[in-house]
Amino acid sequence: MATTNFDTTTGQIDVLSNIAYIDGPPHDALAWLRANRPLHHQTIDDPIWIGESYVLTRHTDVKAVSVDLENFGNGEGHNLRNDHSDDDTRHLLNSDRPKHTDLRSVMSREFTPRVVRQLGDTYANLASDAVQAVADEQSFDFVERVAVEVPMKAIVALMGAPVEDQDRILRWSNATISNIDPDYSPTPEARMEAFGEMTEYAMMLKAARDASASDDVSGLLVQALARGELTPDEYVTYVVLLFVAGNETTRNAMSWGMKAFAEHPDQWTRFRSDPAGLIDTTVEEVIRWASPVNYMSRTVKNPVELHGTTLQPGKKVSLMYLSANRDETVFDDPFNFDITRSPNPHLAFGHGAHFCLGAHLARLQVRSLLLALAPRVQRIELTGEPEHVWSSFINGIKRLPLRLVTA
Repeated sequence: MATTNFDTTTGQIDVLSNIAYIDGPPHDALAWLRANRPLHHQTIDDPIWIGESYVLTRHTDVKAVSVDLENFGNGEGHNLRNDHSDDDTRHLLNSDRPKHTDLRSVMSREFTPRVVRQLGDTYANLASDAVQAVADEQSFDFVERVAVEVPMKAIVALMGAPVEDQDRILRWSNATISNIDPDYSPTPEARMEAFGEMTEYAMMLKAARDASASDDVSGLLVQALARGELTPDEYVTYVVLLFVAGNETTRNAMSWGMKAFAEHPDQWTRFRSDPAGLIDTTVEEVIRWASPVNYMSRTVKNPVELHGTTLQPGKKVSLMYLSANRDETVFDDPFNFDITRSPNPHLAFGHGAHFCLGAHLARLQVRSLLLALAPRVQRIELTGEPEHVWSSFINGIKRLPLRLVTA
């Protein structure tokens, strides 16, 4: 567990700077906060951003604030480093009701369980092809060769983008989720440049749909724009959000899951003994374990008391999903990776009105990968040290050297 800036004697406990996540999540600091300081106030002094936020680490608090729409809002931003949104640039994550309800309704029908189930064979084939391509290699980077490939191909197809654009969409997506990572967006300018290029790409997709209508997700968003359900800026931010969220979170769930199985070989053996019977609980445990989004922030709307402190309007509150999913009062032995865990009330997809729109897609992709691996792979072995994304927002693995010992 990472231990960056964890000093209880001075109160210097850092769980929000990007630097604190370079070597992995600061689980020890979060555990201490859960037990001793459930409402933690922290200043953040990253190289490109200085700010402050209250931090909630307990499952019950994260869940309660998530549904308290009267006192906590998303309208001033969902990420501490992007904390303001103009009315014309709203998207699902930085809007409140009624705007949020309107935006969500544009695409909600496309992400229902019934619609997602229709993609089962497609995702099974994607996962099978990715596993087959690496099955005989002595060592490979699982992130690059599998965890990127499956969700990227899936989201590109879903959006109706040309498959040959996958690499640049990936590069843009990586750049937008980190502020200082030298491999993704080493400067603020690099991040803004990536967003600008994604904006241009979204408009290129629109032009193509204007010329020839389609029923892919991009086409449906263009139709919503034509009906006046989206502004041009809302259309762009919708496209960008779906490209980014549609690959980053699932990629990291897969990567953390594989790392967990490599470190807990008994759990892989157990899963292989009954894949059909254990697949549902295994998927949920992988997602809990991964917690691909570390936190999302809310802005206080009215004076509200939490743990004896009155929070004033305008103050930021960070909901630490990563911590909530290791809460000892909710999960038995939470630092044990247990594929039979049930119930498993994790908050990896959020909770309440902002529950992840693509949760069913993410579950299906993780499911497809596990079922593709089970009949072919006896053991999953680490062949090197994982490298983590420099981000307090996304719980990401950049590189994961593995070997699959095939059956």
